[in-house]
Amino acid sequence: MKNRIVAAVLAVMVAGALTACSSGSKTESTTQTTAQATTQAAKETQAKTTEAKATEAKTTEAKATEAKTTEAKATEAKTTEAKETEAKATEAKATEAKTTEAKATEAKTTEAKETEAKTTEAKTTEAKTTEAKAAEAKTTEAAATEAAETEAEKKLPEEAQYTIYNQTGEKVTEIKFTRNDTGKVALDEKSGLADGASTVLKIKKDSTVTDKTSFTFSFTTEGGYTAEYKTLGFEVAPMTLIAEDAKSGATPFKFEAPAEGASTEAEKANEAEATEKVTEKATEAKATEKVTEKATEAKATEKATEKATEAKATEKVTEKTTEAATEAEEEKKVLPDKAEYTFNNKTGEQVTEIKLVDNTSKKVVEDLKDGLEDGKSVKVSIKKDSSITDKTSYTLTFTTKSGYKAEYKTLGFEVAGINLIAEDAKSGATPIEFVPEAETEAETEAATEAEEEKKELPDKAEYTFNNATGEKVTEIKLVDNTSKKVVEDLKDGLEDGKTVKVSIDKDSSITDKTSYTLTFTTKSGYKAEYKTLGFEVATIKLISEDAKSGATPIEFEK
Repeated sequence: MKNRIVAAVLAVMVAGALTACSSGSKTESTTQTTAQATTQAAKETQAKTTEAKATEAKTTEAKATEAKTTEAKATEAKTTEAKETEAKATEAKATEAKTTEAKATEAKTTEAKETEAKTTEAKTTEAKTTEAKAAEAKTTEAAATEAAETEAEKKLPEEAQYTIYNQTGEKVTEIKFTRNDTGKVALDEKSGLADGASTVLKIKKDSTVTDKTSFTFSFTTEGGYTAEYKTLGFEVAPMTLIAEDAKSGATPFKFEAPAEGASTEAEKANEAEATEKVTEKATEAKATEKVTEKATEAKATEKATEKATEAKATEKVTEKTTEAATEAEEEKKVLPDKAEYTFNNKTGEQVTEIKLVDNTSKKVVEDLKDGLEDGKSVKVSIKKDSSITDKTSYTLTFTTKSGYKAEYKTLGFEVAGINLIAEDAKSGATPIEFVPEAETEAETEAATEAEEEKKELPDKAEYTFNNATGEKVTEIKLVDNTSKKVVEDLKDGLEDGKTVKVSIDKDSSITDKTSYTLTFTTKSGYKAEYKTLGFEVATIKLISEDAKSGATPIEFEK
């Protein structure tokens, strides 16, 4: 624009000059006119120049404004981009943090799962180990049981004999014995038994009878009362049947005979009836065969006498006076305020634990872990509470020092004296004997007196061993049960029929609790063991395996 204005001004100036040249001298008016025209043109040119400058300035300003706007937009764009970048960076960091946290959580979860898996595996291994040990223990126990079975069978009577006394207050219409292993009825007596009467029932031993054989014993009275006892052994035992409201526990009878006394009216009636039957048979025999009259009468009398003698030989006089029966009836009580059991250790060794478990709740109600010395007694009491009923019963278990473990599952809530007996002393499956309370108290008193009268230990223990095995004994050994040290080892052995003496001097470690395990081995390989030999002076016979009458391989001689 500026160049154009300059060009226009120059054009006017050239035109004026040319006019002056061509015209020659002109008049003054023409010159003035020309000057005015030039001045006017200059003014117009200046105005246009000013306008051009203003326009240029505006253009420059517009460009500057546009440049600022562009710069502002660029700045804003950069700011927006920076913010977006910052936001993305923040989001990326947050995402990274979450990822890190997620990975940490996943790692912890994985670690927890691995730990749980290892714990589960450890528990499974432990359970398998425990199961294996239990199986091994059962196998060992089964082997020991099997080894003892033959010996135990020798102790079984040739026939089981139960002397039944009816003290129910009414007639017993049926008495039944059912084998628990086969379910077969071994004996079913339906002839009835009058109240106050007694009878002897027998079951012969056959090849199927072992020391594990047991019966479910049941009886029914005329009034409809039926009672049952599920763990009766193959044994010789007195059994007094009692009424339902006379029970002091779950057991419907007592392993004992009634108190001694005169005959009840029921017994007299039974005797009269028996005599009448004998007489009838004799009369019938006379009518049938007069020649054999005397012989028949004699036989009938002999049978009656035999029955009376048999009853007397089986148990002491069992009859009660009417007064005694009345007193017994009056003394019938509900459950005692507390159950009290007097346990007498008759096992021949220390009992290491006695336990009572409630059969309903399965809780241990008593656990005597201090044990009980042989020949000693201990009383255990259980208070009656709202949970105790006439159906309450306990499982009694006891373990001896040699490892023998016994169990009795139907002990009632009652007051009773109980003898704990050795395995080889059982006459059936039952490892205990119920004894009258008076007898228990007398035994406890006697045991206390015996304890008080204990003599001092000898200055030395002296054992005289007699070899009665029928072969040479190759070794005799004595081991102290406390220190486990071998105190004597006769490796030269002992010829059959010969005798040898062994002495042990008393020192400060010897007490009345000191005991030894005696072992001996024969030439044929038979090895025997006796674990409770005391510090004493004794003559001991070593016997062969087939000569044993129980589990003990020795006999003490006087």
